[in-house]
Amino acid sequence: MIMNTTKMYASTRATLAAPSCPRVVRGGTTPRRVRATRGVVPRASTEPRELAAELASLVQSEGGTDDARVLTVIGQLEAVGAPADPRALEGAYEVAWSEGTMAWRALVAKAVQAIAGRSRAGQWFTPGSPGEALNFAELFDGKCVITAWGVFRPKPECADAADDDKVASDATYPLGFDVQISGGDLRAFGKRWELPICGPGEFEVLYGDERVRVFRSSGGVAVQVPSDWERPSDAQ
Repeated sequence: MIMNTTKMYASTRATLAAPSCPRVVRGGTTPRRVRATRGVVPRASTEPRELAAELASLVQSEGGTDDARVLTVIGQLEAVGAPADPRALEGAYEVAWSEGTMAWRALVAKAVQAIAGRSRAGQWFTPGSPGEALNFAELFDGKCVITAWGVFRPKPECADAADDDKVASDATYPLGFDVQISGGDLRAFGKRWELPICGPGEFEVLYGDERVRVFRSSGGVAVQVPSDWERPSDAQ
């Protein structure tokens, strides 16, 4: 899981390449210097939407992920300070790439998936006063589901002056949030067990839109994409 709770969870710069000027000999006697055509390396985009589209493509690539480029794009997105997009704080998103201690969770998920089918994890956010957060981890093709729920609020520096449970309309990324987890459960084999999960935590959304969401917490950084995960009908 991304949010840190009790026991639960660069900018690249293109350069102009100027080849050395070749010496051309005319008539075999008098050398004359000729200006070479200047080669231009295209400048990498710094537009948030273009960077986000590239990031979404990178983390969902079937041919393997370029981790160095992912981290570079994340750094660029954070530095741009794009306007906050409320779509990034609504609905389910699941982890497509992670680093730090989160990477261990991704490795475990991949190992489990190789043995027993699809495994995934993410968050389902519901806007409100305060907003509701539902962490989920789905193992063995959905046969085992772990959830943890609570509320989240923006930190004062990005909160709305009239309603401190909401993000200000003119806020820009990154956004900081406090979260309070109040409970959790495990569902498997047709049964449900409550889990003693509770406590405070915090996280940042470095960037988010309708295609990708970048999280940072004490566990590291994770890139999420929209998910088709369905919350259990009796979930909190």
